Amino acid sequence: MRRIGILGGVFDPVHFGHLSMAELARSNFQLEQVIFVPAGIPPHKQAVRTSSQHRLNMLKLALSELSYCTIWEGEVNKSGCAYTVDTISDLTGAYPDAKLYFIIGADNLAEILTWHYSNEILSKVTLCAAKRPGYDITRPDALQDADVETFDGPQWGLSSTILRKYLKNGLSCKYLAPDTVLAYIRENELYGE
Repeated sequence: MRRIGILGGVFDPVHFGHLSMAELARSNFQLEQVIFVPAGIPPHKQAVRTSSQHRLNMLKLALSELSYCTIWEGEVNKSGCAYTVDTISDLTGAYPDAKLYFIIGADNLAEILTWHYSNEILSKVTLCAAKRPGYDITRPDALQDADVETFDGPQWGLSSTILRKYLKNGLSCKYLAPDTVLAYIRENELYGE
C-alpha cells in the first residue's frame, strides 16, 4: 500500500520549517509522496494576510525542486470556507490505494478535536504529530482511539508570523525561507517589503 503524507496550512508565507517538517515526516514514515494543501479561507485562522494566489505561487516556488512533493489546489480554488474533512474525502477518492498520513504540529494535536467532523477525519488518516518546542505532545484522552503517531519535527521556533514580522521590519530572512520565495515576496511587495 502506498504511503502518502498530507501537510495542510495557510503558508503565509511558506518557510523552511514547513519544508523540513515534510522531509522529517517523509523519512520517519517512509512516505512516497507529501501533498501540500494550501488553505483557501481557513475556518480556524481569522487573518490571512496574503491572497491565495500569492500563497500558492510561493508554495510552487518552494517545492519546485522537491520531486516527492505535490500541491493539492482543491482548497484554494473553493469559494467559502474549506474544511479538512472535505479535503480528506477528496484525497481518499484520488488515492484509493494509499494509506494517508495527516501531518500536523504538536500545537494542533488537541485543536483537531474542534475541527468540522473531526471523527470522520480521524477515521480516514493516521495523524502524525510533529514535536515542537514549547508544546506538549501528550495525546488528549479524546484521541486515545485514534491512529496517532509522533515524530521529531524541526526543533526551532520558526513560524510564518515571525517571518512576516521580520519582513515588515526590513530584516533579512535568508536561511529562513527559500531564496526564490524571498525574491517573490520582494518583487510583489508582500509583508511590507
